[in-house]
Amino acid sequence: MRQYLEQLGGREVEPPPPGATDPDGVVRPDAAMSGDGWTVIWRTEQRPMHPRLPTKMDEHYFVFTAGSEEALDALIDRFMLKAQRGGG
Repeated sequence: MRQYLEQLGGREVEPPPPGATDPDGVVRPDAAMSGDGWTVIWRTEQRPMHPRLPTKMDEHYFVFTAGSEEALDALIDRFMLKAQRGGG
């Protein structure tokens, strides 16, 4: 994920302290990046794929912000082109 955001012009910044609101209620950020007019904070959690299997998968939770709704839409569209393609 970090590489995708770097390709969009992002650079690593200090994540905000816990307590900012996100869809789950409280951000527990692992990292943050900032680009031209946008920022993103995220966390990654490992979840079991199946209760009886030792395999886990990473779930990523992102909070994107930008100077305008149009800039935010453009950023998310560009990010999703990378994040949703087959093979990572």
